[in-house]
Amino acid sequence: MAEGLRREDMEAQRVADLINQEVSFRPGWEFRADVMAEGVPFVIVRALVETVNSDRDQALRGYPEEILLAPEVIINADDYMIPDDLYAVMMQWVIDLEIHECREFFRVGPDKDAPFHPHRPEGQRAWDEMTGAPVIEGFWA
Repeated sequence: MAEGLRREDMEAQRVADLINQEVSFRPGWEFRADVMAEGVPFVIVRALVETVNSDRDQALRGYPEEILLAPEVIINADDYMIPDDLYAVMMQWVIDLEIHECREFFRVGPDKDAPFHPHRPEGQRAWDEMTGAPVIEGFWA
């Protein structure tokens, strides 16, 4: 950074307010953000997502069970200088959540197998092989 210029970080309350008042996504999604504690830059961000249970038994029955997912992440307000920095990170988080859910819901064959299921080791291995990501088995290889 040029001499004499000072990086201005956004305050935690400002980040929480931006998320609560400005950020939205598709119907069935809601975002909530709260400052973790006064005097610290951390914000807890929660996505409330109306969806259906992705378990295989539910897939075989046409996904009858409606559920509410509430994934959350803790972010550091000091990482953002302007709202667009925050929005870009929020968008990437949504993409990551959507990929995770896609992997749970992607089913094949009459038994509705989920070859890339993120909660099963064989699904994680298959995903890693397909995407070229490292395969993790206990420790980094």
